[in-house]
Amino acid sequence: MNKFSEKYKIFNAIILMSITFAFAPIAAKDIVMTVSPFTVAFYRFILTSITLYIILKISGRTIEIEKIDYWRFITLALLAVPINQITFLIGMQYTPASHPAMLYATTPAWVLILTVYLGVEKARWWKWVGIFLAIVGVFILFYGEVLSFRQDTLFGDILILVAVFSWSLYTALGKPIVERYGSLESTFIIMTFGMFMYFPVGFISAIVNDYSVFTINNFIALLTLGIFVSGIGSYLWYWLLERIRPSQVAIMSCAQPPLVAFIEWMVYGLAPTTNVIIGSIIIVSSVFIMIGYGGQKRSISSGK
Repeated sequence: MNKFSEKYKIFNAIILMSITFAFAPIAAKDIVMTVSPFTVAFYRFILTSITLYIILKISGRTIEIEKIDYWRFITLALLAVPINQITFLIGMQYTPASHPAMLYATTPAWVLILTVYLGVEKARWWKWVGIFLAIVGVFILFYGEVLSFRQDTLFGDILILVAVFSWSLYTALGKPIVERYGSLESTFIIMTFGMFMYFPVGFISAIVNDYSVFTINNFIALLTLGIFVSGIGSYLWYWLLERIRPSQVAIMSCAQPPLVAFIEWMVYGLAPTTNVIIGSIIIVSSVFIMIGYGGQKRSISSGK
């Protein structure tokens, strides 16, 4: 019963995290078209740090960082905030919203390669099958868009790919830290460290930013990115990483495209096409293979 309950919690966390992350490209695309991405990132991570601090205080938890782990937290913060988010937000200015979804679909492959190299995971057959199906599902879902990669979007696509790799490395390196300190504590430390790293650049951008073009939709998008995507979403990412393998967590990045299509259907009445339905079924199947068949592995010292 306890095992079933834990798996039930994991699947619920997966659903909630996937929903929060699904709003990222929609919200980011809306706001970076009128507001500098450097300004967006500045306010976004202040909101993220405040959100996580409030949750931490409500939970009554305290944090004590061992000296040996400071450089590990700094590395993770550098990957998660300045590198990942700046390349993502700037890249969104130069590429269609569908491209990040397709490029982020490669995240589980990068994570598995990195974790196998670092000795955190073993390359089991079901992992490659699940990852392959997920990537195939995303490409089927975006059939037609795959061929739209062209020279005028190349700069943005390269930046998004850098964001993908930095997030993959952040996930792979974060496993031992999150097991030692806990998911909420680790996420708060990393995002707060990252906020302070970015503060000098972001503060200047925030001062010179033209706020006359700032709309209510931009404000909503900023709250969505700061509180829900980077705050709650990032916490759930590490909550799952604390309980299952990095490659199993990373497969969730492939669940975003069908969720975006579902949101567009519910909100805008855009009925999903046949390739969207087929691609979504394949992606959901890959998630069940990775989580259902693979099960959970909490400790990196146990079997991979």
